[in-house]
Amino acid sequence: MSWFFAMWLGLIGIFGAANGADTKAGLESIKGKKAEDAEKEMTEAEKESDKKKKEKIARVVVLQWTDVKATDYNDTTVQRNVRSAIDRPEAQFYPEVDLYQNGRKVKDKTIVPAMQPAAVPPQNIARVRAAVDEISAVPWNMMQPDQWGLRAGEMRDLTEQVWFVDRVELREPLFLLYAQIGRAADNQNQNVPPFYEQIGDQAVNYYFFLAATLAYQDPALMNKLTDQELNANIGFILQQLQQGAFPTLKIDFEQDDVFDFDEFTKLYDIYLNGIVTEPSDQGQMAIFMGRTDIYLKRKDSGHGLSERLEVTKLEDKIYFVRDTARKKMGVDFIEQLFLHPNECTPALDGDILNYLAIYAKIHEKADIYIAVPEDGNPNKTKVWRYDRPSATLQRVGGGADGFPVRFAVLASVGVMYNWALPGFNDSLSEDSAPTDGSAYDPQADLTSRASVTLEDAYIPLDFELRGHYNRLMVNLGVEPGFNTADEGFTETYWMPGNPGGVGVGSPIVEFTTAAGDDGELGTADDVVKDSGQVSGDPVNNIKAVNRNVYLGVSAVLGRDAATGFGPRLGGRVGWDNLPHALQTTIHAGITIPAPVLTTKENGRVQPLVDIDIRGGVMWPFANSIWHDDSTRLGVNAMPLFGITAGAGTTF
Repeated sequence: MSWFFAMWLGLIGIFGAANGADTKAGLESIKGKKAEDAEKEMTEAEKESDKKKKEKIARVVVLQWTDVKATDYNDTTVQRNVRSAIDRPEAQFYPEVDLYQNGRKVKDKTIVPAMQPAAVPPQNIARVRAAVDEISAVPWNMMQPDQWGLRAGEMRDLTEQVWFVDRVELREPLFLLYAQIGRAADNQNQNVPPFYEQIGDQAVNYYFFLAATLAYQDPALMNKLTDQELNANIGFILQQLQQGAFPTLKIDFEQDDVFDFDEFTKLYDIYLNGIVTEPSDQGQMAIFMGRTDIYLKRKDSGHGLSERLEVTKLEDKIYFVRDTARKKMGVDFIEQLFLHPNECTPALDGDILNYLAIYAKIHEKADIYIAVPEDGNPNKTKVWRYDRPSATLQRVGGGADGFPVRFAVLASVGVMYNWALPGFNDSLSEDSAPTDGSAYDPQADLTSRASVTLEDAYIPLDFELRGHYNRLMVNLGVEPGFNTADEGFTETYWMPGNPGGVGVGSPIVEFTTAAGDDGELGTADDVVKDSGQVSGDPVNNIKAVNRNVYLGVSAVLGRDAATGFGPRLGGRVGWDNLPHALQTTIHAGITIPAPVLTTKENGRVQPLVDIDIRGGVMWPFANSIWHDDSTRLGVNAMPLFGITAGAGTTF
């Protein structure tokens, strides 16, 4: 294996030279920045920006390719490829329907996507309550009918201050506003739209009707109406709703003709006008005409789709909520993305940009990504990242430079103990009780007699190559060990052949020494040179340096796992020559960027510092002299443990 060792030394030399040049350039760059205060401030701002970025989670919305149902956001290959492409092994994946935010989008078309508020702010609620308090104090005969009509229009516009009800505290102010709009419309003495609508076969005050539908879900709202006449008007419509006098519309949450009740309810809570409501086993609900705010809240984290449904003429029909969302955010969205698939910033219509902006705003602590498996092929997944400042999508090339695997080389040194020998002093017994008259304590005596002695300490010098793919780390290397004991590592010789004629790679044999010319015992080399063997003492292979060739697999934790940094847990299997044994170890370690040497400009090449703690067992092979040796208490397994620290670079 000398060629293997030489190869590793060559690799380390090459990367050491390259890293030395990068290090020198990095130090010169740092000196230049210290000379310019403005430049330094910019660097600090960038560091703070990077820190905030790492605090964010990555939410990846996967758009399912049309007619390829198998490749969706749950596809493990899609997840693996996307995590690698964006260097975010902690990324979480969600369906495209979650992007649909028609309910949260404000109707004011002058508001650009980046300024979409996404949720009703508290000041809007205060504004609505102030308007309700003001108009409720005005008697019906204090204004002319046309004045009441103007006021009804003003308050109708005010309903957009509460444009989407996604929480229960928005229900009461909207209910009271509906009631006052209905009162103002009633006082104008004209039964005309938009204040009066035909619901089924009845023409009703539309805003009294909307107030009654809210009270149908929560009758306690009626107690908020102190005006007896107003209470009676809305109460009459509420009674009709309860008696089934008005038609209903069915909303359906199935997708692609499938609805799994258990799976759906495990993922989502359904909010209708701010109140949690459970669907039927078939995924359907009955709602009244008018306005219904539909919101799917994810039970794990974050938010799902939102829809503001306003209907007055859809009797005996079904509205498919998730299918509508998927058509817009799946089919239509994909068509726009792949109209010019290689553009860095794809052109998207206003609604989709609004939905993206809203989705990003309701997930403030997340980086938003859009992934599309082209033609349903998970290995052809294209990824875009949502840029918050510009409210646009930016194409992701795949990792920092388009290659998903990160590599690292490093050299480490430390200390190892390849076994621990339990000791027990049999000379102590009850006969050796204290002579001062104190009582004999068997437990204390047992403790004093038992001990663990560390033996065979050696210094490992580790040369390692690592490959990082998402959280997976595969490492291989060679580790010479320098024995600190006077006798060195001891083992029988392993020869390519032996006098018995066994072929290359034959088991270890014990050679007897040949007599030299001076009459003294010869060496093993003398035996190999001689045509025969001479009786003598067995010759052992005693060397100060041994060799361990290993292969390991680890799981790296933390947000920078895909780039080679973070804490890790893993295992390793190695082959030792002295002793001739299999070495299995469990490892815990951490890799961090090297202080000072690491800059933003390092890219894939980033200096690193590494610490590794290991513990495990060495298993001597049957042809080793350490197998079933009496000095090892008759136990084949030889414990080993230790720690190493080193430095290297990613590339």
